[in-house]
Amino acid sequence: MQTFKYFEQEGNTYNLKVQKGLLYILAVGCVAAIVAILMYSNSKATFFYVALFAFIGLMCILRTTGTITFNSQNREIERKRFFFSAPAYYSFNDFDHFLIAKQKSYFVTVMVQAIMVMRKDNKTRHILLAQTLFTTKPLQRLSEEISLIMGLPQN
Repeated sequence: MQTFKYFEQEGNTYNLKVQKGLLYILAVGCVAAIVAILMYSNSKATFFYVALFAFIGLMCILRTTGTITFNSQNREIERKRFFFSAPAYYSFNDFDHFLIAKQKSYFVTVMVQAIMVMRKDNKTRHILLAQTLFTTKPLQRLSEEISLIMGLPQN
């Protein structure tokens, strides 16, 4: 039995571990911004800024409840964005390619995203798998683990 760093295995089902640390840090940052705005703002737009940061913080907390499950026996992927959203199902045959997107600012990589591109019903769907700061190596390892789970040919 093979052990995976980014997945929890339950039989033929592999659950992608959620990046809770990053999302909770962003939510706490939003709470800190709300407190600072309420304490020091004299602007008429205070309510707008508080509502904006509250929305972003709530979305970060809700995102920690999302799941992506790979079932190697049925050859399908189940994706739930939030705990209350309806799951979307994709077949392993819908898989097109992986995309690792880097965002740079002044020659410094500031954000990297691993995305799985699926083609279902002649439409392109993007599944965000994970995000990191400054380096692409963990996301490359994640895509290698997914390739092993899905049984894709290794290069």
